[in-house]
Amino acid sequence: MAELSMALVQMKGLKCRIDDILYVTTYDEHADLRGLHADHKDSNQMFQLREMRRIMEKLADVGGSIEYLFRPVQETSTLHRDENGEYRTEKGYCYRSGSLIEALLQEDSQEAPCWVQTKVEHDGEDYYLMGYEDIPMEGLNVRVR
Repeated sequence: MAELSMALVQMKGLKCRIDDILYVTTYDEHADLRGLHADHKDSNQMFQLREMRRIMEKLADVGGSIEYLFRPVQETSTLHRDENGEYRTEKGYCYRSGSLIEALLQEDSQEAPCWVQTKVEHDGEDYYLMGYEDIPMEGLNVRVR
């Protein structure tokens, strides 16, 4: 069976390769890849450029996810609702609509609680976790990276 630690080492290596590819294709500067020379009258090159744009978007997303995975945890805390109806950690980090959140959830009664990343949204009355609408945010164990 493969070891998680070895897979994480490989993920770091993958992140470096993704960064190299994004740099070479000029994606970081020009998401439309206009920094790459291509013959716009050559239908094959235009196809390749179009496909490469799609691939670069996905690679940038994967690279961002890997980067997030390796960010250090700044705080592990319990959420409390403040006087404005917003949820804050003990050190004051505030969650609003669209905020990424890591929450410790018990998804399967047969397994240990697990950190889950999702987003916070607001339904007009209160904030909730996308995909976990029935779990109250008050008192929720969270961590901030």
